[in-house]
Amino acid sequence: MSTLELLDSILDYKLELVIWVLVSILVYGIAVNLWYHLRRSPSSRVSRRLRTFESWPYGLWLFQVLRLVYYLGVPYLALTRGVSNPTLMGVWAPDWFEERWFGELASGLALGLGACLLLFWGWRHYLLATKETDGQLAGEPYFFQRSLLAAPWGWGLIVLEVLYLEMHWAFYRSATIRVAGEYYGVFLGFLLVLTEWCLNPVVRNDIGVATRGGEALTTATIAFSVSVIYYFTANLWLCLVVHLAMQFGLLSLLNLSSDLPYHEGESN
Repeated sequence: MSTLELLDSILDYKLELVIWVLVSILVYGIAVNLWYHLRRSPSSRVSRRLRTFESWPYGLWLFQVLRLVYYLGVPYLALTRGVSNPTLMGVWAPDWFEERWFGELASGLALGLGACLLLFWGWRHYLLATKETDGQLAGEPYFFQRSLLAAPWGWGLIVLEVLYLEMHWAFYRSATIRVAGEYYGVFLGFLLVLTEWCLNPVVRNDIGVATRGGEALTTATIAFSVSVIYYFTANLWLCLVVHLAMQFGLLSLLNLSSDLPYHEGESN
């Protein structure tokens, strides 16, 4: 009996999916904390090697490959292993394109539009409040993403980042739906995502900074919005479209705002 067959005979399919998700969260927590603390020790030998790696011309590509494996490779392996399935992740469902599905699609689009409007309304008032107080922001919100948007084909990297997040969230959501059912599972999946973010020391530190805290809150708002949309539609692709609309809409709003100063030397 092979190792995979032995695991299949021991592990329940629900338990195995939960283990996959917990291992994914553990790997994320170890990686971000190790990277963070090594970078804060500039005198150590490992930190010097990290700086050498960052200056290496192919270092960025290697980092992107690792992110690709984590965000897309792990869900793909779970699907091919049969631990998860396309229906749980919202990739495909046999009842799509039926009469009921079009009604759910309309509900999802309406919810997505409402979430976009609320998000833009919140950021607009944040910009106006900033102008009325000191006239400038404490930093440059979404500086890196806005720089990408201005670069040729930079929008493609933004689309890829949104795809990473949506597949990652769908993978976690599939585990909680399988264990707790559709209603509780959708929102337990959202809580899993928040738990994972809290393991990141950069996120915890940035919550106390106005502009960066706004970014963290925005991402959490988008994650909650797509969770609600998924509950009504069970359609990952609709969640992806809404997420892209919110992301590009917000970046465009920030770029068009005359209240936002540009500081080329700053970056998030």
